[in-house]
Amino acid sequence: MGIAVVAGIREAVAGLAAAVTEADRAPLPALAGFPEPATVDGHVSPEELFAALRTHAPADAIYVKESTSTSAAFWAQMDLAHQGSYYFPASGGLGFGLPAAVGAQLAHPDRRVIGLIGDGSANYGITALWTAARYGVPVVIVILKNGTYGALRWFSEILDAGETPGLDVPGIDFVRIAEGYGVQATSVSTAKDFVEALDDALAGSRPVVIEVLTAPEGGQVG
Repeated sequence: MGIAVVAGIREAVAGLAAAVTEADRAPLPALAGFPEPATVDGHVSPEELFAALRTHAPADAIYVKESTSTSAAFWAQMDLAHQGSYYFPASGGLGFGLPAAVGAQLAHPDRRVIGLIGDGSANYGITALWTAARYGVPVVIVILKNGTYGALRWFSEILDAGETPGLDVPGIDFVRIAEGYGVQATSVSTAKDFVEALDDALAGSRPVVIEVLTAPEGGQVG
């Protein structure tokens, strides 16, 4: 799938800086606005979800994201202006996002951390909710629920693998799972309800899980 280079950051950046020359193209234009997010009856599109976060989450919020199939939608809608606001897994291993969000909130008690976790990814690190509950870590976990491994479906199409078994994960109730670990949780299927749940979560000082239906279970978005 490509070439990986392992190097120290300082040496790597210095080497890259020495290897490139100044471009003659015009500077990028200032950000003029954001595209209108798509709306779908019965669930929240990823674009709609990220637009709501942009307008309702704290400006200095930290995002830990492991919903790899929604990356394009995220960058189309988000405006991150503060250093250290975005964490994303560098490789294909699943399970980074949820425990990393808990850790990021422990490391930054002065900022709110919002974990954006796909329902497939969430299954690999769900026990991090116990840590959040046990130690009262006020992280907000948003689980984008569409009932499938969206990134793996994309890979199967890229590789022309045909119908690949085991990519759907329907029927998981993350609200009951979170509550079993001692974490307050709610499920929403509209942008309005998501904003209300987000406001409630940010007003508190305990961990919260918000399950967001981003497509019908077994769909291929989210």
